[in-house]
Amino acid sequence: MTSRFLGSSVTGTSHRSNQIPCQDAWQVRATPTGMVACLSDGAGSARFSDVGSRMLVDTVCEVLCQQPSLDEAAVQRVKEAIVQVREKVSQMGDLSDYHATLCGVLTDKEGHLVFHIGDGLIIGVDPDDWSDFIVSEPENGEFAETTYFFTLPDWSSHLRMMCAPPRYKLWFLMSDGAASFSALTNPYRPTENFLLPVHNYLSRVDAASGQQALDNTLNDARTDAITSDDKSLVWLLHE
Repeated sequence: MTSRFLGSSVTGTSHRSNQIPCQDAWQVRATPTGMVACLSDGAGSARFSDVGSRMLVDTVCEVLCQQPSLDEAAVQRVKEAIVQVREKVSQMGDLSDYHATLCGVLTDKEGHLVFHIGDGLIIGVDPDDWSDFIVSEPENGEFAETTYFFTLPDWSSHLRMMCAPPRYKLWFLMSDGAASFSALTNPYRPTENFLLPVHNYLSRVDAASGQQALDNTLNDARTDAITSDDKSLVWLLHE
């Protein structure tokens, strides 16, 4: 069983013009039987959301790597990891200053565990049949521009989890900035004119070439014309 991954985060044009740091963060860690990947999008209205998103992805990946098995306790370990970050952040200041979403997947030879708070998008694909896919959609608030964060009092009621069978060996995690051009909506589904060529290229080149290509893709002026938000995309292949 081999696993490969690449990821990239690019600061949006609105943040660059206002000298605001990229508020997205991602992390991938290898486990003995697969990978754990997390992506987080910090809220633009929160002062230290870039810190919150980085702490969230790093801590959740670290905790799940300690016991990566897909047993009945895996769901509880995800919750415990989020609680750990909330406790750390609360010692630094108001939780609302660190608002961030969470997209994550734990891959294993027996299957996969998907976990999700707020917006962003997670897509699992059978690489032998792109018509066979599974999606964890964004959850927005009462208004289109609002969503849910791990720092909210009722965060646990917005933590969505699902198990996916082993045939979904290919995974994409993306912030809502990247999802605006990387996936189709109504219903959400992978774009064979974007995600398929991205996958085909990344799966056949070395890591350095793939990283450069992914960075360039997210930095392309055509994507800036679609969204001014930060853009993050993580590609995982567990085969």
